[in-house]
Amino acid sequence: MAAAVATATVSSAGGILAMLHEPAEELKLHALASLNSVVHLFYPEISTSIPAIESMYEDDEFDQRQLAGLVVSKVFYYLGELNDALSYALGAGPLFDVSEDSDYAQALLAKALDEYASFKTRASKAMEEEENVDPRLETIVERMLERCILDGKYQQAMGMAVECRRLDKLEEAIARCANIHGALSYCINLSHQYVSHREYRSEVLRCLVKIYQTLPHPDYLSICQCLMVLGEPETVANILDTLLSGSQDDALIAYQIAFDLVENENQAFLLNVGNRLDSQTPGQSALPVDQTVNAGTTSTEPAGDVQMGDDATTSNRNAHPVDPNEAAHADRLAKLKAILSGEKSIQLTLQFLYSHNRQ
Repeated sequence: MAAAVATATVSSAGGILAMLHEPAEELKLHALASLNSVVHLFYPEISTSIPAIESMYEDDEFDQRQLAGLVVSKVFYYLGELNDALSYALGAGPLFDVSEDSDYAQALLAKALDEYASFKTRASKAMEEEENVDPRLETIVERMLERCILDGKYQQAMGMAVECRRLDKLEEAIARCANIHGALSYCINLSHQYVSHREYRSEVLRCLVKIYQTLPHPDYLSICQCLMVLGEPETVANILDTLLSGSQDDALIAYQIAFDLVENENQAFLLNVGNRLDSQTPGQSALPVDQTVNAGTTSTEPAGDVQMGDDATTSNRNAHPVDPNEAAHADRLAKLKAILSGEKSIQLTLQFLYSHNRQ
């Protein structure tokens, strides 16, 4: 309260500025601290003393050179010189508070984020060495990301990490979320809507697939959607084949994945998946990155499987003994391939239309 009253009664910064020229270092420190608190009120007057404050900032022997940099940064901000303001804010080190809720802090943080993201984008295109980035700028961005994560602003942190091409921070933000599946879905949408560079989008999706596969119960539907964008039909075929070799519920998941893939109308990809499924044998495939499906007990009775229609099974079943597991897998595979080819969707659509047009 006393500080607020004192600030309100000050009508000029002239007296404070005069202390900058005193030989006693204590007076200079007091002047800088006072200027830092009133710079928003008297920045036009303080701007006339910028050279004196800059000399303190450039003096390596001066104990509070970071404070001097912060004061100069604020003056330049109020004068509308954001580039200079950011430059001196970087020199202010930890005195530049990334958690400060002020127009000054928010404007410079946005500027820092844009500068860092622009550099990372240019570096990726020109294959420049990453060490060329100003380490002070990188420190500011990392502090911003850490603050968002600590404050529980995970979506904001994930958006910033994607924009700044910091996939390590993206993984950290996702791992800290209570709802990891929700966070991964958010990141998938983020990559599709806001990442225009194809190669970088692929990097993001591969990162998300890697995280999905570390979960106790991976979302195979989302994994396969990502893999389709990445153009990896063999991996999708491996996942589908392993699901078909699992329990009845796993087979249903495989069917649902197939229906969703068909909706994307990528016929070339679906054809490649089908061809790779033809080359698989039951139980042969394995999920990528050493992942295994939480499959449960393999069904031994094909009659207990979900009925998808009048699909043909092994024609010579009665001719000679057939392994029940292989027969069940073959039946499921036939149903899955019918879905991938689009035949099942057409059949179900016709059945629906017929049932609703009967008199």
